[in-house]
Amino acid sequence: MTTMQRPLFYGVILFALSVGAIGCDEIEDPVIPITTNYLEEVYGEAPNFEPLPQGDAVKRVLVEDFTAHQCGNCPAAGVIAEDIAANYADRVSVMAIHAGNLAVTDDGYFDTDWTTEEGDVFWDQLDFQANPLGRINRIGGVGAFWPPAQWEEQAVNEMAIDPAVGLQYDYEWVPANGHLNLHLHGTFYEDVAGPIQVAWLILESHIIDYQLDYSADPEVVEDYEFNHVLRGSVHGALGIGFGDVAGGASAGDVATQSATFTWDETWVVDNATVLAVLSDANGYVVNVAEIHMD
Repeated sequence: MTTMQRPLFYGVILFALSVGAIGCDEIEDPVIPITTNYLEEVYGEAPNFEPLPQGDAVKRVLVEDFTAHQCGNCPAAGVIAEDIAANYADRVSVMAIHAGNLAVTDDGYFDTDWTTEEGDVFWDQLDFQANPLGRINRIGGVGAFWPPAQWEEQAVNEMAIDPAVGLQYDYEWVPANGHLNLHLHGTFYEDVAGPIQVAWLILESHIIDYQLDYSADPEVVEDYEFNHVLRGSVHGALGIGFGDVAGGASAGDVATQSATFTWDETWVVDNATVLAVLSDANGYVVNVAEIHMD
């Protein structure tokens, strides 16, 4: 078993200067076949986890970067997100969500569609929709957002909060079957109001394609590297209830969830990351586990 910072291979227009922020590519058919239950009859019993001592738990922060390939201000925001992740190693997960009017495709350079059904759900939650803007652990509710210049401050504030739940995970990649087996365990140190959801979100990095960048010359960059791109999910954008605590958790409770996911062959496994995003009744991100597939 592993805590969230130590993976085991068993197998992310500047707007509203005070509270707002700043406008990707789409997948033509983001709906892919999946199996949502762990295939115990094929892969054996799910692993057992011991409760995680509170002193060993880590609170990760989710930085959601709403971006788009025809957004010339978005690359600068992406750099901010990357710097936050680099400056706070093992504490920050970045997810680039391609969505909005600037994520549309055309018959010219921007003919790749990176948007997803999951990204559209997140976009529709926002109280104001523009690129680039971001959410930090969805503080203030799922509709709240922050300009890139405020992302680091908000992330640091979140990191200073003791985790309400400690997360551990295990996974197994089975290339012969195209299956990814995922297992998550939570140890609760505080009461958390339900519904408590777990969303397994699939990201991919090192994707090269066209991006508009107002700081570049020429402004259309043909070999831009896209990282942390939201590609899909196991159970949808909002996930499903977290085992026995789906209705709410009390201090001392533990919960587990396992799933078998059928991998999309167009995604490069070695460049993929899986986020287990645990949220409470208000949509606040209580904690995140990050699994690297390389």
